[in-house]
Amino acid sequence: MRRWFVRLALAVAGGLSSYIGLSVLLFVATMHRASLSQESRHWRHFPPLETHDRLLIVAPHPDDEVLGCGGLIATAAALHIPVKVVYLTAGDGFAAAAALTTRSAPDAPSCLELGQLRIQEARNALQQLGLNPEAGVCLGYPDRGLLAMAVRPNRVYRSTATQATAVPYPNAQTPGAPYIAPALIADLRRVITEFQPTRVFTTHPLDDHEDHTAAALFTYEAIQQALAAGELVQKPALYYYIVHRGDWPLPQGEFRNRPLTPPLGLLDEAWFSLPLSHTAQERKRIALQAHESQYALMARFLSSFVRQNELFAPASPPRAYYIQPYDDNPAIHLQPRADIVSVQAQSGREGVRVSIETLKPFRAPYQMELTLLTVDSAGDWSDTRWRYPNARLAARRDGNILHLWLPHRSIGTAERAYLMVSVRLYGAELDRTGFMPIPPSAVADAPTPLSTPRYAPSPTH
Repeated sequence: MRRWFVRLALAVAGGLSSYIGLSVLLFVATMHRASLSQESRHWRHFPPLETHDRLLIVAPHPDDEVLGCGGLIATAAALHIPVKVVYLTAGDGFAAAAALTTRSAPDAPSCLELGQLRIQEARNALQQLGLNPEAGVCLGYPDRGLLAMAVRPNRVYRSTATQATAVPYPNAQTPGAPYIAPALIADLRRVITEFQPTRVFTTHPLDDHEDHTAAALFTYEAIQQALAAGELVQKPALYYYIVHRGDWPLPQGEFRNRPLTPPLGLLDEAWFSLPLSHTAQERKRIALQAHESQYALMARFLSSFVRQNELFAPASPPRAYYIQPYDDNPAIHLQPRADIVSVQAQSGREGVRVSIETLKPFRAPYQMELTLLTVDSAGDWSDTRWRYPNARLAARRDGNILHLWLPHRSIGTAERAYLMVSVRLYGAELDRTGFMPIPPSAVADAPTPLSTPRYAPSPTH
């Protein structure tokens, strides 16, 4: 009897594994085919650089500035247009690179050594792009810890790599600054105020890397604080670049004669394309190689960004309705009830109405987590989280749309508010929005009834 039970269990496990493996294989094949098919689509030309421009590049890690903006930096440098690059972290959380660099186990000292090395590599890369190394500023906050700092902005974060709780690098902008979101934003705001940029570039809120998602929030908030304090002569234009999105860019490897096209799920963004000259391409290629600790491990991936052009999406102003990419990773492909399609959020005096559309009707065992961040006029942060299902949370379902009322009395006096929604299954994150700025609204504050909002058209599935 036991033998038959073991055989049955093995058969079920084998069948399930085959189903999952084939589904992932088919999904990846579809991603490759669809990504390659986008090359004929034309994108708008990036607004020409002008002599009065001042470009600020915000990079979560050393090498992101070259991957997303290397050609732009080289082009601006050739035109003698001022460029400043600020690195939010020293990239000290990459265990494999730390082990390769120090030839030892990736412990805290080796990660700190890696951080110092990557700061120097960044300076070398800027030289290859035509900039003075002093054009780079490292803030030194925790690699792979920026999102954790964002969702709990007033709690000091301890780096899992270096074990530091404050900026450990003497050559950073503010050595000893605590690992909390307000400190990082203060440092970034100082760079923005001193440099007075006309255009700012940072990673996209929907970049797969958690640090890149947080970088978009921190950059936006630092600009808003500087504007509110009257520290900027003019409001800079904000653009997003993308680095991590599934297996993008395709095909992997160096294909200098091919265009860079947006990743699937983000094709509807209003992308600008910046054509790169042969000289700008070559400078970008050499600058990537200057990040030696990364190039030794990821040469094929890094080389994939040396293409005919670079892509930038202009940041949208706060709005009530946000479209999310759908069916954009293998886990979601197998779990459509966890796939966020759109989010609508409207704030009132005592809370926020949120309507979340999923590809299939949302239900247990999936769990939805909502994080609301608010910032007051003094720059102080508050953070609140809700989880659904929750009996104490006012909710109503309408097919694929879930309507929630998030009580939050202080939102009526907040200067700015940001919402992030994620879907989890037994603790594992399956889908996540970026931090969405919530526009102020004069909607009624009663939690019931939850009226159905007027929606923009949903994506075609």
